[in-house]
Amino acid sequence: MQTFFYSILHFLTDGLCAFSLYSRFAGNEQWALYLLLYDFCAFVLQMPFGALVDALKTRLPGKAAELPFFCALSGAVLTVAGAFLHPAVLGVGNALFHVGGGIGTITEDREHRLDGAALGIFVAPGAMGLYLGTVTGQLHDSAWSLHALLVIAAVYLLLFLAFGLVSRKREREEENVKTRGRDRVSAPPRKVTWPAAGAAALCFLVVMLRSYAGFAIVFSWKTGFLWGFFCTLAVVLGKMAGGLLAARFGAEEVMTVSLVLAALGYLFSGVPAAGIAALFFFNMTMPVTLYLVADRFRGLEGFSFGLLTVALFLGVLPTFFGAPYLLPGGWLGAAVSILSLILLRVSVRLLEREKRWRS
Repeated sequence: MQTFFYSILHFLTDGLCAFSLYSRFAGNEQWALYLLLYDFCAFVLQMPFGALVDALKTRLPGKAAELPFFCALSGAVLTVAGAFLHPAVLGVGNALFHVGGGIGTITEDREHRLDGAALGIFVAPGAMGLYLGTVTGQLHDSAWSLHALLVIAAVYLLLFLAFGLVSRKREREEENVKTRGRDRVSAPPRKVTWPAAGAAALCFLVVMLRSYAGFAIVFSWKTGFLWGFFCTLAVVLGKMAGGLLAARFGAEEVMTVSLVLAALGYLFSGVPAAGIAALFFFNMTMPVTLYLVADRFRGLEGFSFGLLTVALFLGVLPTFFGAPYLLPGGWLGAAVSILSLILLRVSVRLLEREKRWRS
């Protein structure tokens, strides 16, 4: 139930952020600075916010169940405020929502032994929210944008209120399941060994490469609303499928098949069908990477989630500052896919080695 609500709210949060950025703040002489500041607040600040929530859950075990929700709720309020005030406030709100929603989803995934399936469902809708928010934000005048923002903000906060009421009812009805789940989630973190740190570092690098490729690769045929929508839909469905299939067939199997197919798709990405397939398969590893880190660093779910969003921010910077590309688009996508596969397989091996050491 939490994952369902958080997924819808993720779509609305990212949609509201994109809409307000491109309807209210775009065109300002400080637009480039605004965009960089928003991205920094929205992505980099997730790591310290996540670490803070992790620490509070340890210090206040009786409040551990409620903390992620209130973190997400405070993020929603700040997101709405930021839509009218400043991109920095907007970014802080976005970061707080993602931390709360991410921890809540990881918690529910673990309670119900979903093996990461819920993570793909949570992260996927944000991409569609960003796309639709950007497109609609660029279409209309400021008067229309203001009225639209007010409507979206009202729906957004009302949905959060409904989520809070349903969540509290669920907590009362499933007290025993909740308690067992919280014990598992709030367990003290295990000692960080060099294989675990190495695996996390490799996952960090994979996310950074994925972010870089996502912004650096531009398809010549991707023009107009429909092609952009189809590409975004491929990203959304790929993230969902990655989490579900990895839970069913295993992370290593899914990452191997998906990234090989992604590399092939990128090599022929001049054809729209191949390019869309490449986006689908390339994004299947996103929830897999998150699950590998969050599952190993139990008790540090917020920090784990934020760590990988820092990698997302760093991956955007070369394109933002106009750095030249080392390879043409299709070849770059294929190279990043194969390199990501190698790094992820090594990270899995490191985690397996650590398990053998503990046993």
